[in-house]
This record gives sequence, structure tokens and C-alpha cells, in this order.
Amino acid sequence: MPRGWYLAQGLIPLGESSSDDEEGPCELPDGRLVCGPHGLVWCGKCCVDYSFMDDVLGDDSEKEDQDDDSFSSEPQVIHSNVAANSLDFLDRVLTRGTGRAFPTKFVPPSASVTPLELFSGRESRMLVTRCTLPTDAGKFLICTDGACLDNGQQNPKAGWAFWHGFGPADKPLVASNRLEKKGPFGADGNQTSNRAELRAVIAALCFRYWPGEGFHTMVVATDSEYVVEGSTKWAKTWIKNDWVKRGGEAVKNRDLWEALLGQIEQYKDNGMAVKFWRIPREWNTVADTAAKEAAAKEDAADSWREVIGMNI
Repeated sequence: MPRGWYLAQGLIPLGESSSDDEEGPCELPDGRLVCGPHGLVWCGKCCVDYSFMDDVLGDDSEKEDQDDDSFSSEPQVIHSNVAANSLDFLDRVLTRGTGRAFPTKFVPPSASVTPLELFSGRESRMLVTRCTLPTDAGKFLICTDGACLDNGQQNPKAGWAFWHGFGPADKPLVASNRLEKKGPFGADGNQTSNRAELRAVIAALCFRYWPGEGFHTMVVATDSEYVVEGSTKWAKTWIKNDWVKRGGEAVKNRDLWEALLGQIEQYKDNGMAVKFWRIPREWNTVADTAAKEAAAKEDAADSWREVIGMNI
């Protein structure tokens, strides 16, 4: 077992199988998650926050949606009936999701295939190249991550980042920033890794009017279980229960969850689906490094800031 499994239960780990080298979360007998190396629910050193498990343990969650992803050998011809309209995109405002639509999980053909191995197709526009499925140019890849230095401690600093393709000379294209002090609808927000993870996804969704580039499916690769399970599964129960947990406490980060789901609904109305693919942390190094660098910046914006990218 990972070292943290023992530490979280007040035990002293012995033996090679309980070394600090084993990263990632470990599950305790009661279903809670703690970081592998240190046995903590909140760990500033590992930049993780597993307190979200308090929101889901004991809930009778509905069966998650998981679409079948076909990977045929024959390329598919994509006919997009959505016109690119940058002006309409710039006029969009964040809305609160109501539960009309939810993202689904992306299922790769093999558990060992990495994002760039699978999304080996290339679609270039201007000086930007997106990574797509070679058999379906309408499905493209985004990688997101969030980080928080001194997470759960006195002066935490959170940052987010997402990778969205390549520029000239195959330079990775990354957008990143500190997590704002206020959420998308004006409420104060804490500096935590979970909020940073959600912020990264919202930034990626809002960055471009993606159907305007001819895409019908965005695949968001992330190492965050909180994001993947929360958006595809747990949010259905939260909305049904009016964002109140079984014990009567409010679900954390409701404002960001509603903003994320609002974007999912808007994209569904415009013919684009969003899928989440949970990947190992070592497959997400570009976004992970950028998120940690963003978290290290001194100043965080007082209010929410939109991040919009234009291919001009």
C-alpha cells in the first residue's frame, strides 16, 4: 500500500511497498482519499485537495453517462453546420448551468495510449495547430490542470493552465494565470487546488468558439478525479438536491460547477459535445508545470477575468 494509507490511520509504514516514491491518491477503508506520500486530505507539498470526497461519500449517485467512442480505421468526413462567428462568441456571457446537459467520459481504445499518441492528427489554421483524432478531425484535444501552493494552509496561492495545441516550430501553446479572488458570478472564492482545476476547464471552454474551427467534440484530458467524476456523475445528484449534501452542508465550489455546466449547455446548443478523459499526472506535464508557475505569481486578480484567444 502507499505510505499515505498507513500514515492516515496513525500507523508507521514499513517495507519497500510503502515508500514515498508512490504518487497519487490512495483510498482508505471508509472510502476517503488521501495523498500517497503523506496521508493528507489537504497536502500543500503534493498540491492536492481530496476534501471533495465529503461531498460524495454516502450519496446515491446516478449512473454516469459514458458514450462509446469508436476508433475506426477509416477517416470520417466532417460536415460542420455551425458557422464561425467571433463577434457572437465575444458577446457570450457566463451562465449558470441548470442540468440540461452534462459532459461524458472519453474512453480511449487502450489504457496505455497517451493523449498525443492517440490524437496524432493535425489541423492547422493560421499559425495554430490543433491535435485531433486521425480518423475524426472533428474531435480535438485539450489538456488542463490546476495547482495550489501551500494548499489548505495560511496563505495558499492557486494557478491554472491549459494546453491547446502547437504554434510555430511546434512550440506548445499554453494559457495560464493565477486563480482570481472572486468567482464568475461575483462571490468570494478560496485559493484551492480544486477551484484551480475547475477554473482551468472553464478557461479552456471559453477561450475560443471551438465549433467555429469545425470541431464537434472537445476532449479534455486532466489528472483531476474531482473534475472528471464531478462533472460527469456527481453534479447530477448535486443539482437534484439543490446543491446541498446529505448532511445539510452546501456543495463546495458551486459557482464554478455552475459556470462549467453552463458552458457545456451552450456548446450542446451549438452542436459540440465535451468529454473528459482522466489521465495520469505524468501525461499532463505541460499543463501541470504551467499551472504551478502561474500559482507562484505574486498577485491574483480581485475579480474574474475572461481569457479569449483569437487566431488572427
